[in-house]
Amino acid sequence: MLQNEDKVIKFGTILIGAFIAVFVLWMGFAPLDSAAVAPGKIVVSSNKKLIQHLEGGVVEKIYVKDGDVVKAGDLLIEIKNAQLNSTIDILKNEYLQNSVIVSRLQAQRDGNKTITWADDIKNEKGFELAASGQESIFNEQNKLLNDEISILKQRIDQLQNQIEGTRAIVSSRTARVASLNEEAKEWQRLYKEQLTDKIRLRDIERDRTEAQGQIANGKAEIARLLVQISETEQQILFRERSFKEDILKQYEDAKTKLNDTAARLRAMQDQQERAAIKAPEDGTIVELNAHTIGGVVKPGETIMSLVPTNAEYIIEAQLPTVHIDKVFEGLDADLMFSAFNTQTSQIVEGKLTYVSADVLEDRYGNPYYQVKAEPTERGLEKIKENGFFFVPGMPAEVVIKTGRRTMLSYLLKPFSRMFAKAFNED
Repeated sequence: MLQNEDKVIKFGTILIGAFIAVFVLWMGFAPLDSAAVAPGKIVVSSNKKLIQHLEGGVVEKIYVKDGDVVKAGDLLIEIKNAQLNSTIDILKNEYLQNSVIVSRLQAQRDGNKTITWADDIKNEKGFELAASGQESIFNEQNKLLNDEISILKQRIDQLQNQIEGTRAIVSSRTARVASLNEEAKEWQRLYKEQLTDKIRLRDIERDRTEAQGQIANGKAEIARLLVQISETEQQILFRERSFKEDILKQYEDAKTKLNDTAARLRAMQDQQERAAIKAPEDGTIVELNAHTIGGVVKPGETIMSLVPTNAEYIIEAQLPTVHIDKVFEGLDADLMFSAFNTQTSQIVEGKLTYVSADVLEDRYGNPYYQVKAEPTERGLEKIKENGFFFVPGMPAEVVIKTGRRTMLSYLLKPFSRMFAKAFNED
Protein backbone atom coordinates (compact mmCIF):
# COMPACT_ATOMS: atom_id res chain seq x y z
CA MET A 1 0.00 0.00 0.00
CA LEU A 2 2.85 2.38 0.93
CA GLN A 3 4.64 1.46 -2.29
CA ASN A 4 1.60 2.48 -4.31
CA GLU A 5 1.43 5.81 -2.52
CA ASP A 6 5.14 6.42 -3.15
CA LYS A 7 4.62 5.72 -6.83
CA VAL A 8 1.73 8.14 -7.01
CA ILE A 9 3.74 10.84 -5.24
CA LYS A 10 6.72 10.21 -7.46
CA PHE A 11 4.55 10.34 -10.59
CA GLY A 12 2.88 13.50 -9.42
CA THR A 13 6.22 15.11 -8.68
CA ILE A 14 7.51 14.19 -12.11
CA LEU A 15 4.32 15.46 -13.72
CA ILE A 16 4.49 18.77 -11.87
CA GLY A 17 8.16 19.15 -12.67
CA ALA A 18 7.50 18.42 -16.32
CA PHE A 19 4.68 20.95 -16.36
CA ILE A 20 6.90 23.57 -14.73
CA ALA A 21 9.68 22.81 -17.18
CA VAL A 22 7.33 23.10 -20.15
CA PHE A 23 5.85 26.32 -18.75
CA VAL A 24 9.29 27.84 -18.18
CA LEU A 25 10.33 26.73 -21.64
CA TRP A 26 7.16 28.32 -23.09
CA MET A 27 7.85 31.54 -21.20
CA GLY A 28 11.34 31.55 -22.63
CA PHE A 29 10.18 31.29 -26.24
CA ALA A 30 6.55 32.49 -26.40
CA PRO A 31 6.50 35.97 -28.03
CA LEU A 32 4.49 38.76 -26.42
CA ASP A 33 3.93 42.25 -27.81
CA SER A 34 5.38 45.06 -25.73
CA ALA A 35 3.37 48.23 -25.89
CA ALA A 36 3.15 51.81 -24.70
CA VAL A 37 -0.29 53.10 -23.80
CA ALA A 38 -1.15 56.73 -24.57
CA PRO A 39 -4.56 58.13 -23.53
CA GLY A 40 -6.11 60.66 -25.89
CA LYS A 41 -9.19 61.79 -27.74
CA ILE A 42 -10.66 61.87 -31.24
CA VAL A 43 -10.01 65.03 -33.26
CA VAL A 44 -10.66 66.12 -36.84
CA SER A 45 -7.65 65.74 -39.11
CA SER A 46 -8.63 68.83 -41.09
CA ASN A 47 -9.37 72.05 -39.23
CA LYS A 48 -12.88 72.60 -37.96
CA LYS A 49 -14.71 75.53 -39.51
CA LEU A 50 -15.12 78.30 -36.97
CA ILE A 51 -18.46 80.09 -37.37
CA GLN A 52 -17.97 83.74 -36.40
CA HIS A 53 -19.64 87.11 -36.92
CA LEU A 54 -17.47 90.04 -37.89
CA GLU A 55 -19.50 92.86 -36.35
CA GLY A 56 -21.38 91.05 -33.57
CA GLY A 57 -24.87 91.92 -32.39
CA VAL A 58 -27.92 90.50 -30.62
CA VAL A 59 -29.02 86.90 -31.20
CA GLU A 60 -32.42 86.99 -32.89
CA LYS A 61 -32.96 83.33 -33.85
CA ILE A 62 -31.09 80.05 -33.32
CA TYR A 63 -31.82 77.24 -35.77
CA VAL A 64 -29.38 74.49 -34.67
CA LYS A 65 -28.01 72.71 -31.62
CA ASP A 66 -24.90 70.67 -30.92
CA GLY A 67 -24.77 67.51 -33.01
CA ASP A 68 -27.11 68.72 -35.76
CA VAL A 69 -26.10 67.68 -39.26
CA VAL A 70 -26.43 70.57 -41.71
CA LYS A 71 -26.04 71.15 -45.43
CA ALA A 72 -24.08 73.95 -47.06
CA GLY A 73 -26.21 77.11 -47.05
CA ASP A 74 -28.47 76.03 -44.18
CA LEU A 75 -29.39 78.89 -41.84
CA LEU A 76 -27.67 78.50 -38.47
CA ILE A 77 -28.32 81.70 -36.54
CA GLU A 78 -29.55 85.25 -37.11
CA ILE A 79 -27.94 88.33 -35.60
CA LYS A 80 -30.02 91.50 -35.26
CA ASN A 81 -28.59 95.01 -35.63
CA ALA A 82 -31.26 97.74 -35.56
CA GLN A 83 -28.78 100.54 -36.25
CA LEU A 84 -27.56 98.69 -39.33
CA ASN A 85 -31.09 98.47 -40.79
CA SER A 86 -31.63 102.18 -40.21
CA THR A 87 -28.32 103.01 -41.89
CA ILE A 88 -29.24 100.88 -44.91
CA ASP A 89 -32.58 102.70 -45.30
CA ILE A 90 -30.80 106.07 -45.22
CA LEU A 91 -28.20 104.92 -47.76
CA LYS A 92 -30.89 103.49 -50.05
CA ASN A 93 -32.67 106.83 -50.13
CA GLU A 94 -29.37 108.65 -50.67
CA TYR A 95 -28.53 106.27 -53.52
CA LEU A 96 -31.97 106.85 -55.08
CA GLN A 97 -31.60 110.65 -54.94
CA ASN A 98 -28.09 110.55 -56.39
CA SER A 99 -29.13 108.11 -59.11
CA VAL A 100 -32.02 110.25 -60.42
CA ILE A 101 -29.74 113.30 -60.39
CA VAL A 102 -27.13 111.40 -62.42
CA SER A 103 -29.79 110.27 -64.91
CA ARG A 104 -31.06 113.83 -65.34
CA LEU A 105 -27.55 115.28 -65.76
CA GLN A 106 -26.65 112.53 -68.22
CA ALA A 107 -29.66 113.41 -70.37
CA GLN A 108 -28.69 117.11 -70.27
CA ARG A 109 -25.07 116.29 -71.03
CA ASP A 110 -26.04 114.27 -74.10
CA GLY A 111 -28.67 116.76 -75.23
CA ASN A 112 -31.52 114.27 -74.95
CA LYS A 113 -35.13 115.40 -74.91
CA THR A 114 -36.16 112.93 -72.19
CA ILE A 115 -34.51 111.28 -69.19
CA THR A 116 -33.70 107.57 -69.13
CA TRP A 117 -33.82 106.23 -65.57
CA ALA A 118 -31.55 103.47 -64.24
CA ASP A 119 -33.30 100.08 -64.02
CA ASP A 120 -32.11 99.37 -60.48
CA ILE A 121 -34.11 102.25 -58.97
CA LYS A 122 -37.43 102.07 -60.83
CA ASN A 123 -39.01 99.80 -58.23
CA GLU A 124 -37.53 101.55 -55.21
CA LYS A 125 -39.73 103.30 -52.68
CA GLY A 126 -39.89 107.04 -53.40
CA PHE A 127 -38.76 106.71 -57.03
CA GLU A 128 -41.79 108.45 -58.55
CA LEU A 129 -41.40 111.51 -56.32
CA ALA A 130 -37.64 111.73 -56.86
CA ALA A 131 -37.99 111.28 -60.64
CA SER A 132 -40.74 113.90 -60.82
CA GLY A 133 -38.54 116.42 -59.03
CA GLN A 134 -35.64 115.86 -61.40
CA GLU A 135 -37.92 116.06 -64.45
CA SER A 136 -39.10 119.47 -63.23
CA ILE A 137 -35.50 120.64 -62.87
CA PHE A 138 -34.70 119.17 -66.29
CA ASN A 139 -37.57 121.02 -67.96
CA GLU A 140 -36.97 124.29 -66.11
CA GLN A 141 -33.25 124.40 -66.86
CA ASN A 142 -33.79 123.48 -70.50
CA LYS A 143 -36.51 126.11 -70.81
CA LEU A 144 -34.28 128.75 -69.23
CA LEU A 145 -31.45 127.90 -71.60
CA ASN A 146 -33.73 127.81 -74.62
CA ASP A 147 -35.31 131.12 -73.65
CA GLU A 148 -31.91 132.78 -73.31
CA ILE A 149 -30.78 131.40 -76.67
CA SER A 150 -34.11 132.35 -78.24
CA ILE A 151 -33.65 135.96 -77.11
CA LEU A 152 -30.15 136.02 -78.56
CA LYS A 153 -31.40 134.54 -81.82
CA GLN A 154 -34.16 137.13 -81.99
CA ARG A 155 -31.53 139.79 -81.56
CA ILE A 156 -29.60 138.28 -84.47
CA ASP A 157 -32.77 138.34 -86.56
CA GLN A 158 -33.25 142.00 -85.68
CA LEU A 159 -29.67 142.78 -86.65
CA GLN A 160 -30.15 140.88 -89.90
CA ASN A 161 -33.21 142.98 -90.64
CA GLN A 162 -31.25 146.14 -89.91
CA ILE A 163 -28.53 144.97 -92.26
CA GLU A 164 -31.07 144.30 -94.97
CA GLY A 165 -32.54 147.78 -94.52
CA THR A 166 -29.12 149.39 -94.56
CA ARG A 167 -28.13 147.42 -97.63
CA ALA A 168 -31.25 148.68 -99.37
CA ILE A 169 -30.29 152.25 -98.51
CA VAL A 170 -26.73 151.67 -99.74
CA SER A 171 -28.06 150.15 -102.92
CA SER A 172 -30.40 153.08 -103.41
CA ARG A 173 -27.66 155.59 -102.78
CA THR A 174 -25.32 153.72 -105.09
CA ALA A 175 -27.92 153.95 -107.85
CA ARG A 176 -28.37 157.64 -107.04
CA VAL A 177 -24.61 158.21 -107.38
CA ALA A 178 -24.62 156.43 -110.73
CA SER A 179 -27.53 158.58 -111.89
CA LEU A 180 -25.81 161.75 -110.72
CA ASN A 181 -22.65 160.69 -112.51
CA GLU A 182 -24.57 160.41 -115.78
CA GLU A 183 -26.34 163.68 -115.14
CA ALA A 184 -23.03 165.38 -114.32
CA LYS A 185 -21.55 164.18 -117.61
CA GLU A 186 -24.49 165.62 -119.52
CA TRP A 187 -24.28 168.97 -117.77
CA GLN A 188 -20.51 169.00 -118.19
CA ARG A 189 -20.99 168.64 -121.95
CA LEU A 190 -23.49 171.49 -121.97
CA TYR A 191 -21.18 173.64 -119.90
CA LYS A 192 -18.33 173.04 -122.36
CA GLU A 193 -20.61 174.15 -125.16
CA GLN A 194 -21.40 177.19 -123.04
CA LEU A 195 -25.06 176.29 -123.01
CA THR A 196 -25.30 176.50 -119.21
CA ASP A 197 -23.43 177.75 -116.17
CA LYS A 198 -21.71 175.83 -113.32
CA ILE A 199 -24.50 176.24 -110.82
CA ARG A 200 -26.23 173.02 -111.84
CA LEU A 201 -22.92 171.17 -111.89
CA ARG A 202 -22.22 172.30 -108.34
CA ASP A 203 -25.68 171.11 -107.22
CA ILE A 204 -25.08 167.70 -108.83
CA GLU A 205 -21.65 167.40 -107.23
CA ARG A 206 -23.10 168.28 -103.84
CA ASP A 207 -25.85 165.68 -104.20
CA ARG A 208 -23.33 163.05 -105.35
CA THR A 209 -21.02 163.73 -102.40
CA GLU A 210 -23.96 163.46 -100.02
CA ALA A 211 -25.05 160.14 -101.57
CA GLN A 212 -21.51 158.76 -101.41
CA GLY A 213 -21.34 159.72 -97.74
CA GLN A 214 -24.60 157.91 -97.14
CA ILE A 215 -23.17 154.86 -98.92
CA ALA A 216 -20.06 154.94 -96.74
CA ASN A 217 -22.16 155.32 -93.59
CA GLY A 218 -24.40 152.47 -94.68
CA LYS A 219 -21.46 150.16 -95.29
CA ALA A 220 -19.98 151.09 -91.91
CA GLU A 221 -23.35 150.38 -90.30
CA ILE A 222 -23.53 146.99 -92.02
CA ALA A 223 -20.03 146.17 -90.77
CA ARG A 224 -21.01 147.18 -87.25
CA LEU A 225 -24.18 145.11 -87.39
CA LEU A 226 -22.24 142.10 -88.67
CA VAL A 227 -19.89 142.44 -85.73
CA GLN A 228 -22.88 142.50 -83.39
CA ILE A 229 -24.28 139.39 -85.06
CA SER A 230 -20.94 137.62 -84.64
CA GLU A 231 -20.77 138.67 -81.00
CA THR A 232 -24.31 137.47 -80.40
CA GLU A 233 -23.54 134.14 -82.07
CA GLN A 234 -20.51 133.85 -79.80
CA GLN A 235 -22.76 134.56 -76.83
CA ILE A 236 -25.00 131.69 -77.92
CA LEU A 237 -22.04 129.34 -78.28
CA PHE A 238 -20.61 130.49 -74.96
CA ARG A 239 -23.94 130.02 -73.19
CA GLU A 240 -24.38 126.54 -74.63
CA ARG A 241 -20.79 125.59 -73.85
CA SER A 242 -21.02 127.09 -70.37
CA PHE A 243 -24.23 125.19 -69.73
CA LYS A 244 -22.71 121.88 -70.86
CA GLU A 245 -19.52 122.44 -68.88
CA ASP A 246 -21.55 123.18 -65.78
CA ILE A 247 -23.72 120.12 -66.40
CA LEU A 248 -20.63 117.95 -66.98
CA LYS A 249 -19.07 119.12 -63.71
CA GLN A 250 -22.32 118.48 -61.86
CA TYR A 251 -22.54 115.05 -63.53
CA GLU A 252 -19.02 114.07 -62.47
CA ASP A 253 -19.64 115.24 -58.91
CA ALA A 254 -22.98 113.44 -58.76
CA LYS A 255 -21.46 110.29 -60.25
CA THR A 256 -18.71 110.33 -57.62
CA LYS A 257 -21.30 110.70 -54.87
CA LEU A 258 -23.38 107.91 -56.40
CA ASN A 259 -20.41 105.54 -56.55
CA ASP A 260 -19.45 106.40 -52.98
CA THR A 261 -23.00 105.81 -51.77
CA ALA A 262 -23.21 102.55 -53.73
CA ALA A 263 -19.97 101.32 -52.13
CA ARG A 264 -21.18 102.18 -48.63
CA LEU A 265 -24.57 100.62 -49.32
CA ARG A 266 -22.97 97.39 -50.60
CA ALA A 267 -20.80 97.23 -47.49
CA MET A 268 -23.85 97.67 -45.25
CA GLN A 269 -25.86 95.12 -47.24
CA ASP A 270 -22.99 92.64 -47.03
CA GLN A 271 -23.00 93.21 -43.30
CA GLN A 272 -26.76 92.66 -43.27
CA GLU A 273 -26.36 89.40 -45.21
CA ARG A 274 -23.78 88.28 -42.68
CA ALA A 275 -26.44 88.74 -40.00
CA ALA A 276 -28.01 85.56 -41.37
CA ILE A 277 -25.19 83.10 -40.65
CA LYS A 278 -25.25 80.06 -42.93
CA ALA A 279 -23.31 76.81 -43.03
CA PRO A 280 -20.25 77.15 -45.29
CA GLU A 281 -20.36 73.43 -46.16
CA ASP A 282 -21.93 70.12 -45.16
CA GLY A 283 -21.06 69.03 -41.66
CA THR A 284 -21.98 68.60 -38.00
CA ILE A 285 -22.48 71.42 -35.50
CA VAL A 286 -20.24 71.27 -32.42
CA GLU A 287 -19.23 73.64 -29.63
CA LEU A 288 -22.33 75.85 -29.92
CA ASN A 289 -21.78 78.87 -27.68
CA ALA A 290 -24.99 80.83 -28.35
CA HIS A 291 -28.03 79.48 -26.52
CA THR A 292 -30.07 82.55 -25.56
CA ILE A 293 -32.35 84.65 -27.76
CA GLY A 294 -31.38 88.24 -27.10
CA GLY A 295 -27.88 87.28 -26.02
CA VAL A 296 -24.98 89.42 -27.20
CA VAL A 297 -22.39 88.13 -29.66
CA LYS A 298 -19.11 90.01 -29.56
CA PRO A 299 -17.40 91.03 -32.83
CA GLY A 300 -15.24 88.17 -34.11
CA GLU A 301 -16.45 85.79 -31.39
CA THR A 302 -16.70 82.10 -32.34
CA ILE A 303 -20.39 81.24 -32.14
CA MET A 304 -20.04 77.56 -33.04
CA SER A 305 -17.84 75.14 -34.96
CA LEU A 306 -18.63 72.95 -37.95
CA VAL A 307 -17.00 69.57 -38.51
CA PRO A 308 -17.03 68.91 -42.28
CA THR A 309 -18.90 65.78 -43.34
CA ASN A 310 -15.95 64.37 -45.26
CA ALA A 311 -13.44 65.18 -42.53
CA GLU A 312 -11.12 62.36 -41.44
CA TYR A 313 -10.76 61.59 -37.75
CA ILE A 314 -7.49 60.87 -35.97
CA ILE A 315 -6.50 60.32 -32.36
CA GLU A 316 -4.34 62.80 -30.49
CA ALA A 317 -2.80 61.17 -27.44
CA GLN A 318 -0.36 61.96 -24.64
CA LEU A 319 2.55 59.52 -24.48
CA PRO A 320 4.34 59.22 -21.10
CA THR A 321 7.93 60.37 -21.43
CA VAL A 322 9.33 57.01 -20.25
CA HIS A 323 8.28 55.39 -23.54
CA ILE A 324 9.74 57.94 -25.95
CA ASP A 325 12.91 55.91 -26.60
CA LYS A 326 10.83 53.11 -28.16
CA VAL A 327 8.20 55.14 -30.00
CA PHE A 328 8.53 56.58 -33.50
CA GLU A 329 6.34 57.28 -36.52
CA GLY A 330 5.09 54.26 -38.47
CA LEU A 331 4.65 51.88 -35.53
CA ASP A 332 1.53 49.73 -35.46
CA ALA A 333 -1.02 50.53 -32.80
CA ASP A 334 -4.34 49.32 -31.45
CA LEU A 335 -6.93 52.07 -31.23
CA MET A 336 -9.37 51.57 -28.37
CA PHE A 337 -12.62 53.46 -27.85
CA SER A 338 -14.15 53.17 -24.41
CA ALA A 339 -17.33 54.92 -25.55
CA PHE A 340 -18.47 51.79 -27.40
CA ASN A 341 -20.05 49.03 -25.31
CA THR A 342 -18.59 46.03 -27.16
CA GLN A 343 -15.37 44.52 -25.84
CA THR A 344 -13.82 43.12 -28.99
CA SER A 345 -15.00 45.43 -31.74
CA GLN A 346 -13.79 48.53 -29.91
CA ILE A 347 -10.17 47.67 -30.82
CA VAL A 348 -9.30 49.05 -34.25
CA GLU A 349 -6.07 48.50 -36.13
CA GLY A 350 -4.11 51.72 -36.55
CA LYS A 351 -0.74 53.26 -37.22
CA LEU A 352 1.27 56.00 -35.55
CA THR A 353 1.59 59.04 -37.85
CA TYR A 354 3.18 61.70 -35.65
CA VAL A 355 5.44 62.04 -32.61
CA SER A 356 6.19 65.52 -31.26
CA ALA A 357 9.83 66.56 -31.43
CA ASP A 358 9.82 68.04 -27.94
CA VAL A 359 8.18 67.37 -24.63
CA LEU A 360 4.96 69.21 -23.76
CA GLU A 361 3.11 69.81 -20.50
CA ASP A 362 -0.57 69.48 -19.68
CA ARG A 363 -2.44 72.02 -17.57
CA TYR A 364 -1.26 70.28 -14.41
CA GLY A 365 2.39 70.50 -15.43
CA ASN A 366 2.75 66.78 -16.25
CA PRO A 367 5.21 66.16 -19.12
CA TYR A 368 4.23 64.16 -22.19
CA TYR A 369 4.93 63.74 -25.91
CA GLN A 370 2.07 64.31 -28.29
CA VAL A 371 1.41 61.43 -30.68
CA LYS A 372 -1.15 61.04 -33.43
CA ALA A 373 -2.57 57.82 -34.83
CA GLU A 374 -5.09 57.00 -37.52
CA PRO A 375 -6.92 53.82 -38.55
CA THR A 376 -5.42 51.62 -41.26
CA GLU A 377 -7.52 50.46 -44.20
CA ARG A 378 -8.46 47.33 -42.27
CA GLY A 379 -9.26 49.53 -39.31
CA LEU A 380 -11.54 51.71 -41.44
CA GLU A 381 -13.33 48.61 -42.70
CA LYS A 382 -13.90 47.50 -39.11
CA ILE A 383 -15.25 50.94 -38.22
CA LYS A 384 -17.75 50.71 -41.07
CA GLU A 385 -18.71 47.12 -40.21
CA ASN A 386 -19.47 48.01 -36.59
CA GLY A 387 -21.17 51.29 -37.47
CA PHE A 388 -18.95 53.38 -35.23
CA PHE A 389 -19.86 57.07 -35.25
CA PHE A 390 -17.05 59.30 -34.07
CA VAL A 391 -17.51 62.68 -32.45
CA PRO A 392 -14.62 65.08 -31.80
CA GLY A 393 -13.58 64.86 -28.16
CA MET A 394 -14.57 61.20 -27.73
CA PRO A 395 -12.03 59.46 -25.40
CA ALA A 396 -9.68 56.90 -26.92
CA GLU A 397 -6.45 55.05 -26.17
CA VAL A 398 -3.52 54.37 -28.45
CA VAL A 399 -1.75 51.12 -27.59
CA ILE A 400 1.55 51.49 -29.46
CA LYS A 401 3.29 48.22 -30.27
CA THR A 402 6.92 48.95 -29.45
CA GLY A 403 8.32 45.44 -30.12
CA ARG A 404 8.25 41.78 -29.01
CA ARG A 405 9.78 39.89 -26.09
CA THR A 406 9.19 36.65 -24.20
CA MET A 407 7.12 36.39 -21.06
CA LEU A 408 10.19 35.18 -19.16
CA SER A 409 12.13 38.32 -20.06
CA TYR A 410 9.11 40.40 -19.09
CA LEU A 411 8.95 38.72 -15.66
CA LEU A 412 12.69 38.89 -15.09
CA LYS A 413 13.09 42.51 -16.21
CA PRO A 414 12.34 44.04 -12.75
CA PHE A 415 14.90 41.72 -11.15
CA SER A 416 17.52 42.44 -13.80
CA ARG A 417 17.01 46.18 -13.29
CA MET A 418 17.30 45.71 -9.52
CA PHE A 419 20.52 43.71 -9.83
CA ALA A 420 21.98 46.15 -12.35
CA LYS A 421 21.25 49.01 -10.01
CA ALA A 422 22.66 47.12 -7.02
CA PHE A 423 25.94 46.26 -8.75
CA ASN A 424 26.35 49.86 -9.94
CA GLU A 425 26.09 51.28 -6.42
CA ASP A 426 29.32 52.14 -4.65
